[in-house]
Amino acid sequence: MNKTEKEFKTTVLPFKPYIYSGRFADNIKDLVAPPYDVISKELQGDLYARSRYNIVRLEFGKESAGDNEKENKYTRAGSLFKEWINKGVLKAESDNSIYIYTQTFNIENVSYERIGFLSLFMLPESQDNNSIYGHEATLSKPKEDRFKLIDAAKANFSPIFSVFEDKNSVVLNILKKSIKDGIAEKLFDFNDENGINNVLYRVNSINIIGLIQNEMGDKSVYIADGHHRFETCINFRDYVKKQAIKGINADSCLMYFAPSNQDGLVILPTHRGIKGKSIDTQNFLKIIKEDFNYQETSLDGLLKENKKAGKNSVSFGFAHKMGRGFILSFKNAPDNQDNKNKDKSDNNPLEKLDVSILQEYILKKALNITQEEIDTQKYLVYEKDAKKALEKVKNGNLEAIFFMNPTKIEDVVKIASLNLRMPQKSTYFYPKIISGLVINPLIK
Repeated sequence: MNKTEKEFKTTVLPFKPYIYSGRFADNIKDLVAPPYDVISKELQGDLYARSRYNIVRLEFGKESAGDNEKENKYTRAGSLFKEWINKGVLKAESDNSIYIYTQTFNIENVSYERIGFLSLFMLPESQDNNSIYGHEATLSKPKEDRFKLIDAAKANFSPIFSVFEDKNSVVLNILKKSIKDGIAEKLFDFNDENGINNVLYRVNSINIIGLIQNEMGDKSVYIADGHHRFETCINFRDYVKKQAIKGINADSCLMYFAPSNQDGLVILPTHRGIKGKSIDTQNFLKIIKEDFNYQETSLDGLLKENKKAGKNSVSFGFAHKMGRGFILSFKNAPDNQDNKNKDKSDNNPLEKLDVSILQEYILKKALNITQEEIDTQKYLVYEKDAKKALEKVKNGNLEAIFFMNPTKIEDVVKIASLNLRMPQKSTYFYPKIISGLVINPLIK
């Protein structure tokens, strides 16, 4: 199919969001929250306790025993949203603007800053487009949950996180210069509970907005986080059109855009723990010998050694609860393949991904875990904190752990561009984008 000019165009729109205002905004750190999908029940309770106006009450409200079709967490979110507007807790911005959002954070004693901007993204007319790509498969249950919320509240409470290729750092420099020259007005500046500094700026300069719109016009964007929310926005837009509902602007969604060519765009690995399935170390090593070289190392040195090995080949750190640790190096890595196999692998970059190799050669082949068992996480436990995961192995709470190296941003872009889907938990863009800094109303 030949793409039309419209299908190629990525449209970024300034908007007038609701933001926390007046005295309520003085305690902004107590009003915001992480994205809904990383909020545990314990964290949900903590966020509720921080403030009666915390965004979690809208984005991810508590369920009640007496909930029914007319009274539930979704309808309560819609009612609270209106109530907070009427009370002046939330106030609509007066000018069409975009919002620069920076996050400064530390990883292994190294400081990073990620910079991007929040605005509206015009939803494509169909899935067959060149404006936006995803890299993860979605599930029906989360999309049903998000649809009920957007239908009841008529708002986007949290942005979709996207990245784009910014050749010559044109957009990145516009954002930085806007801050440096004082064109961007600082609205919020606070440290969250993880020690991450979050700063939000407003830019209502028509000139600057126009420059960014022009630069973004011929770019594709790639979803980093928020696949379920994005597909829900598409579904809700289609629903509004089909039902001919008036007074709803569902043609765009709230999105955060981050240039991919910056040191602050960090992807962390999600490690794979095994629980409820016994692994005999000697037998396991015998099975994987066909596909992996392995070298024993101490548990305490495993993370460092795996990071080092991962620079040259696909490798995993394997720690077993009996106290043994190994570096597993894949024999058929691209550098070790003949030209014929290289061409085949290049046609399907998924096959070269660490997460794909672990899934196919270790989880399925060596441990006999089926795809269904992977999908339902029967034996799998996903761990983001490597040190805590290692402790769980040492104290026997996990049978074993496979330590991963992070997926590269260029692989995410390449795979998404081909409309391929990575295995679950392939990417963990850090830090998460905070919910509640800006709210996009859908009612005209």
